[in-house]
Amino acid sequence: MVFARRFGALGMTVLVAAALIFFCVPSRGEDKKPTYSRPDTEKVEIIPKAWKQGRSRSVTSAEIDELLSKAHQGDQVQPAPKTTDEQFLRRVTLDLTGKLPTPTEISQFVNDSDPQKRSKVIDRLLDSDAFATHWARYWSDVIVSRATNDLVKRTGISRSLELWFAQQLRENRTWSEIARSLITANGEVKFGPPNADASQGPAVFLLCHQGAEAAVERAAETSRVFLGIQIQCAQCHDHPSDIWKREQFHELTAFYARVGDRLVRNSETNRFEGIALVSRPFGEHLMPNLENPRQRGTLTHPKFLTGESYLRGRSDQDRREALAQWITSKDNYWFSAAFVNRVWAELLGQGFYQPVDAMGPLQAATYPDVLYRLADSFRASDYDIRQLYRVILNTEAYQRQIRLGDSPDEHLRFAAAYPSRLNAHALWNSLECALGPIGAPPFPNAPRPGGARFLPRNFLEFQFKDLFGFDPSTKSDEVEGSVPQALMLMNNLALNNQIRAVGDTTLARILRSTRDDREAIEAVYLRVLARKPTASELQTCREYIAQVGNRGEAFEDILWALINSTEFQSRR
Repeated sequence: MVFARRFGALGMTVLVAAALIFFCVPSRGEDKKPTYSRPDTEKVEIIPKAWKQGRSRSVTSAEIDELLSKAHQGDQVQPAPKTTDEQFLRRVTLDLTGKLPTPTEISQFVNDSDPQKRSKVIDRLLDSDAFATHWARYWSDVIVSRATNDLVKRTGISRSLELWFAQQLRENRTWSEIARSLITANGEVKFGPPNADASQGPAVFLLCHQGAEAAVERAAETSRVFLGIQIQCAQCHDHPSDIWKREQFHELTAFYARVGDRLVRNSETNRFEGIALVSRPFGEHLMPNLENPRQRGTLTHPKFLTGESYLRGRSDQDRREALAQWITSKDNYWFSAAFVNRVWAELLGQGFYQPVDAMGPLQAATYPDVLYRLADSFRASDYDIRQLYRVILNTEAYQRQIRLGDSPDEHLRFAAAYPSRLNAHALWNSLECALGPIGAPPFPNAPRPGGARFLPRNFLEFQFKDLFGFDPSTKSDEVEGSVPQALMLMNNLALNNQIRAVGDTTLARILRSTRDDREAIEAVYLRVLARKPTASELQTCREYIAQVGNRGEAFEDILWALINSTEFQSRR
């Protein structure tokens, strides 16, 4: 890279240090161990009475904005202005497809005088195949990032889950249908992405956990993913900061007491080729004896968190179908609210509850009446995923400019969008949108991250996503950059080859198509940041080109700097 060569090793050291300041969220110091006082839970309702007695009805984007406006006036909060057309198109395209808009799409959108153009682009993107693909990856990451079964990550079976999610989203399946399929799944999943089969995907959810603690972990993940509640804190003692009792956690676990799994062997090669989820004809859950772990635990039968008993001794499939029915019931506030909270947090950068999977009857929410209204509308739509997105995306709240708080974790109360880092999939897609396809031939002796048993077609893409991946349930302000990430973007040979101003690269084509530096700078900015440069940026770039004296090298440095900028790597 010309820029790196020009400054040498010392310069690169300075650059890395600067990158850490530039990319990383400021540290808030070491976490202090919290102290809790056991809350009085006797009179707390698990499901709000108003939810069970209320009449479901749809909500409009304008109604949500009105609720937020009243809340902001009461809190004396001044909302940020709306995004420009360029800012909006970049944000909504990244949010819905994980890709950047093309320069042609940007130009057409900015020049379009239709007052409904924002709503129309939302509808177009929601109907795209890219929407299904992008959000399938998101949900696969939500589930697989907490997997305790090492085989899930080493053998690539998560690819089947991703393909299955994409299929469900393309077919506009409801969230309740998706949840029921995952909770009640059976069957086998073949190892390795080459064998990925969407029909095998649902079983991956429960296969993410295997071994002696599988039932406990499956129950905890079911609650976390579908109810937004981390009830596993009650595994060994009553929950320290919510209403959950230890018995409740183990009664939930009992629904999975008869779920088993086994490795699948190929009859011809005699090698293991997959893993299967199976129903056992017997088995009950024993709640461990904390005073003497060696003693037999207490026999614990399935019971829902709301206290309703479940008929004892029935089959595994019956138990899980009953659990799925209770979780997805329209009487279950947390099922609807958890999905709304998670999607809202992804689209605005902050949720009503933070983190998104730390909800519960005693947990504090920001503007809970707004969440309640959205959750009620989601229920009224029979959990229509696209309809929920459409309502949120058309609000003024979503379309506001970003704002930074006085501290890294300050809640903006939805008066502005909160900046967040692009996930690994979206960042890789953005690189390819900006630079063109970044191909890398597979290397026979390349190391396999995490001891993976397979080698993907594009090893660089696999390596990149492994390095930049993070748990999607993490709060935005807690997702930090790292030195290896900065070094990959700065120094990776394949990336730097795509930044070159010669050959068949995107930059080379831009420079060949125009000798006007202003036009070329604007083309680079549109390609990378999905906007034109400001007057100040344009002036700085032109002065730099004149200073370097070599047009190609100067533009390489400009493109390199933009790729490594916070703006490119962030959702803004």
